[in-house]
Amino acid sequence: MELDLRKLIFIPIILFVVSVGILFYNYSQTGEFILKDVDLKGGTLITINTDKPVDVVGLEVKIVERFGSGIINGIKSSNGYGATIQVAENTRASDVLSVAEDSGIIVNNYEEETVGSFLGDTFFRQVTYILAISFILMSFVIFLIYRNVFSSFGIVFALLGNILTTIAFTSILGISMSFAGFAGLLMLIGFTVDSNIVLTSRVTGSGNESFKQRYKKALVTGITLVATITATMILVIFLSTSKLLVNIAEVLVIGFLADLIFTWIFNAGLLQIYFKRKHGNLGEVK
Repeated sequence: MELDLRKLIFIPIILFVVSVGILFYNYSQTGEFILKDVDLKGGTLITINTDKPVDVVGLEVKIVERFGSGIINGIKSSNGYGATIQVAENTRASDVLSVAEDSGIIVNNYEEETVGSFLGDTFFRQVTYILAISFILMSFVIFLIYRNVFSSFGIVFALLGNILTTIAFTSILGISMSFAGFAGLLMLIGFTVDSNIVLTSRVTGSGNESFKQRYKKALVTGITLVATITATMILVIFLSTSKLLVNIAEVLVIGFLADLIFTWIFNAGLLQIYFKRKHGNLGEVK
């Protein structure tokens, strides 16, 4: 049976368009493309620890009623339960704890973190510049190495699509991006380029194997990497008590899943076109 990935290229293209649409919708509604965590937009973040699960929905309703806005996320770890409460800057922790206690929540202890809006904006601009520069430099190196429109464009588009899709779906899932989350995106750039190089080098290398044979060998390597690292990151999400590590893991899991579509369908589809033009057929190379 002939393997024709060219017919599936529309799937990642649609995903790319939808992701861009989500980001611009976010901007039209909130003035921001993403959900920023406290270290990027400024504000007060209070982390409470409890013995029982926190009614996140009920607490968020009361926090919004009292302070006008607020983002609540539940926490479950090996040490017990709790929640992170993000409110506007200059909100007193004692007032927030009072609302929590009025909701029937027994707080064992808490941590408070405050970041000014100016400092948060500075962090956000810096990580955005770093991410953009990393993408540009990586794209330049890719074009320099392959000097082939199909190979180079496939990797660059897969990388761009992966990043934008990851950012878009973090907002859909209500995941706030912190400085650590952007560190996860930088890791994702390296992983995406690595997986695309594995695919591209295998397909465009010398030998008498058909495209199908080359693709399957590269796919086995790629799927093994994705499955192994994704499983590890899922364990981090459920077992880690570090909010920063969890944010990195959440970003990477979404990015790894997106990579399967942009690398192993879109880029692979372009490489199949290239292979067809170079060798004249999709069978054995004469």
